[in-house]
Amino acid sequence: MNNELSYIKEKILSSKETLGEQVKTLKKKEYGVQALMTADWEQLFIYIAQSLEEETLEIHEKVKNWSEKEVESKINQGGELSQSLRAVHFVRRVLWDHFQEEVEQDVFSSSVIIKVSKTISSILDEVTRHFSECYSRSIQQEADRKETRLAELSVPVVTIVEGVAVLPLIGEVDPPRARMVMDTSLRRSTELDLDELFIDVSGVPIIDTYVANYIYQIFHALELVGVKTTLTGLRPEMAKTMVDLGVNFKRIHTKGGLEQALSDLGIQRPSTSLET
Repeated sequence: MNNELSYIKEKILSSKETLGEQVKTLKKKEYGVQALMTADWEQLFIYIAQSLEEETLEIHEKVKNWSEKEVESKINQGGELSQSLRAVHFVRRVLWDHFQEEVEQDVFSSSVIIKVSKTISSILDEVTRHFSECYSRSIQQEADRKETRLAELSVPVVTIVEGVAVLPLIGEVDPPRARMVMDTSLRRSTELDLDELFIDVSGVPIIDTYVANYIYQIFHALELVGVKTTLTGLRPEMAKTMVDLGVNFKRIHTKGGLEQALSDLGIQRPSTSLET
């Protein structure tokens, strides 16, 4: 059995370049110009050959690293998972085709055929699993990045004059967005070196317990980093809700409207009248 496995191993190793080219040929035939030739198939054939006589954890770790590198290359070029999985099938196909003559002539014992089949399946199943996991992880990461970008767009910090900015909130403020308001206001206040930030809630339809508590935390956090924060656009019913919820307004600066707040700061709307 060992002699047979050694023969198979050496034949794969000596033919790895040919086997790799055959995989590429099959991919080109099926996908044409869209076939992405990123994988080092010769290296995968080496791992398969090595695992025939000694299937170690080290080899499986190398297979994992190889798979992740291949997926990263595919994703960077806009490749799809289906093409990668199809290529795994081509690897299996060219391997068995490579030993078709020996198999037909019963050169190998049944136990060796079973051993080789299990080993090849184990390695290629692992490659398939890593491909799928890496693609899924990449898709999730991209979704998270898009969600973060959209969330940041919903929490715009707009500079009015040097050191002064406005954060207008429009629409419902749910817990995730409230946390984003906290993170964005602190980050942008530091980036813009703000002295004062106006948070306008005139476009927020309702403030519940969670949002009220978060507003208080935001004001307290900004105060700690030296940013004076003023709440504007607070409607009477919203103010009553916040009082009922126990929010301490002694710690929160408020103004009726954003325009008035800016006017009190000496920031006036430019005149549109023409001098005569």
